[in-house]
Amino acid sequence: MKVLTTSFIIGFILLVGCTNNPPANEKQYTMEESVKNGDTIVDEERKVVNLDNLLLFIDEVNENKAAKVVVANFANRQVSLNELSYDDNVLIYVLKSGTGEEKMSTECGSIEERSGSISLQECKGDTPTIGLVQVSEYQINKAKASMKN
Repeated sequence: MKVLTTSFIIGFILLVGCTNNPPANEKQYTMEESVKNGDTIVDEERKVVNLDNLLLFIDEVNENKAAKVVVANFANRQVSLNELSYDDNVLIYVLKSGTGEEKMSTECGSIEERSGSISLQECKGDTPTIGLVQVSEYQINKAKASMKN
């Protein structure tokens, strides 16, 4: 019985110690901040909020206008920020953690919406295609219709 109890306690300590929570002194980006900033948000249930902001970004890139957008992913108790900017024919992608630490940065050739997904194409480096959002055609069409009104 003591072995079982000891094993359970050690397992619990390891489980708690191995979580990916940021240190207490690092501020984690929150859903509330994301909503306030107008980010396109992918929540825990993979529901996409403010999809129209991402679609507007795509339109501005296609019209060769300077634009910025953030796609914030809140999944599995972790936050990742996909920052996209376009200016002077250059599409920049920066991936950051929820604490603002930069994880990856690259230039991409285009952004496209196809078959219910939005992704960056022709990216430099090891990842030529970077998926941003998976949504149904219905959601995309609904967001586009609301943008026209």
